Amino acid sequence: MVAILNLVIATICAAMFSIFFKIFEIRKIDSMQAIFFNYLTAFVLGLIFSFDGTLVSNPLKERWLGPVALLGFIFIAGMVILSKSTESVGVAISTVCSRASMIIPIILSYIFVAGSKKPQWIAVALVVIGMSLAVWTGKDKENVRKFSIMDVLIPLGVFLCFGLSNAINKLIQDRVVVNRAEWPDAMVNRELSLVTACIFLFASVYGLFSFIRNRHGFQWKNVVGGVLLGIVNYVCTYSLMIAMKTIDSSILFPVHNLGIVTIGALVGWLHYHEKMRPHQVAGIIVATGAICWLCF
Repeated sequence: MVAILNLVIATICAAMFSIFFKIFEIRKIDSMQAIFFNYLTAFVLGLIFSFDGTLVSNPLKERWLGPVALLGFIFIAGMVILSKSTESVGVAISTVCSRASMIIPIILSYIFVAGSKKPQWIAVALVVIGMSLAVWTGKDKENVRKFSIMDVLIPLGVFLCFGLSNAINKLIQDRVVVNRAEWPDAMVNRELSLVTACIFLFASVYGLFSFIRNRHGFQWKNVVGGVLLGIVNYVCTYSLMIAMKTIDSSILFPVHNLGIVTIGALVGWLHYHEKMRPHQVAGIIVATGAICWLCF
């Protein structure tokens, strides 16, 4: 029950990422500055919840520090590309691409995590086909917006960044749980929170360069937007790590991503009135149906 609750929380929070960037666009919030404060906020929260008088472990002596540094870079790259994708192709398509990326952690978990279930390859292929249909905008008859190769490359970047980040996140979580098998559950969770904090610390360090470059446009609304996004980001990442402990990747990622696709698409269509061509709607339906198949 705890794992399911954490999965629900992580799903709702993750669905809010694209929505936040849409709000940033509408409110003229500098996304690069907001992303920096987002990761700084998430780092502080992760450190607070991993601290109980003393740190549960010394990050500098842990083998997960190297993968965490890489993951921090992928995290911020994913956020930047998601921001650009939301502006370029909208909330619905960006959400589908970020969530269809679940095939990457499912496959890598099957290969590297002991006891993982074998993926259903036909369903995985359908997810890729559905994502491709959803991304392709086609010709604009009204010439309001012409198709660009970036309309494919940016969503593809979202797909790769989110897929790799979830895969590496799962592998790090599995190593921590295996290596701390003799620890009480509360201590393991504190170390997972510390891992989360370090991921966000590295991401904020990478984001500092962009923040400095854009400092001439500093506004407090960028800080507020970043802090709110950071709270959601930490809760999402930590909750997903807790859910990973007991829910198999072949179930966790499809359920997680199906929920995010549904929420993101509904918000994009109903609230922001994003127009979708028939083949894009078909692509989302195919991807969603394939994710349902993977669940059951």
